[in-house]
Amino acid sequence: MPSSNLIHRLPRHLKLSELRVFIAVFELGSFHRAAAAVHLTQPAVTKSIAGLEKMLGVKLFERLTNGVEPTSFGRSFAPRALAVFSELRRAAQELNSLRSGATGTLRVGTVPMPAIPFLPIAIRRLGEAQPSCAVAVIEAREAELLDRLRKGDIELAILRLSLLELDADMLATALFDEQLAVLAGRDHPLVERERLSWDELLEQRWVIPPPDCIFYEYLLRNLAGQGLAMPRASVEAYSVPVQVGLTQHGGLLSFGMRSRFEFGDQRHRLMRLPFEFSCAARPVAVVSLRCRERGPLAQQLITHICAQYAQTPSP
Repeated sequence: MPSSNLIHRLPRHLKLSELRVFIAVFELGSFHRAAAAVHLTQPAVTKSIAGLEKMLGVKLFERLTNGVEPTSFGRSFAPRALAVFSELRRAAQELNSLRSGATGTLRVGTVPMPAIPFLPIAIRRLGEAQPSCAVAVIEAREAELLDRLRKGDIELAILRLSLLELDADMLATALFDEQLAVLAGRDHPLVERERLSWDELLEQRWVIPPPDCIFYEYLLRNLAGQGLAMPRASVEAYSVPVQVGLTQHGGLLSFGMRSRFEFGDQRHRLMRLPFEFSCAARPVAVVSLRCRERGPLAQQLITHICAQYAQTPSP
């Protein structure tokens, strides 16, 4: 089928039911499982895919003994198919918001570390500027957030780019660079020092995250890259609030990142000790889908985050 003919035919002849079946097969890798998911018979699913392939003029799946695998055409078509339904969900959400009297709803995904506390401050400022808007915050790991972006469950994801490789369908806007730091309570004796060696810091008592924590892996990898030994944990704690409490009140040292120290009230409770790491900065970014334009509330939230960072004094 000539490409020009397809461009005219696709908007007029594409059926949402066939698109829904295609997405189910693409995600589940099986006609049988897709049939159960969309409540159709397997022959109906086979017929639907065959009709879609005929209309597009390309083969979307290779039939295997234990399922199906998308062809290069299928992989290329999938993000756009997903975008159609995500936009429909988004339209429904906006209509519901208008019907309830709200001007809009922004759904933001985030991993815990870079989101606290600068995201709450930015959301507060967004609420002050747009009193009738609503914000939903979804907390999850990086891979799940990217999956939710593609499905249209969230509009933005705030995460550290150094933990993953973004695909070409993702658009990242850098907010600021994270930097590893050693933190102590304001009354810790090392706070008064102007210079510290790593050997001196190793002699102190530390609160360290457990080895199965992703932040521990980051610490281990970067310290090893600088020829520095990992401190021995006097206390092992996964919870960031527990780590902060033990640093502030328990006389222990801890590792922290720039956003957690500089944004919000922790800069008034904790001190950054004078030891500089040579590990590369970790960029924190807002990620969205390239095929979906960021809405006004999303753009305003990003503006509030960036303005907050620019006004934060250096330690």
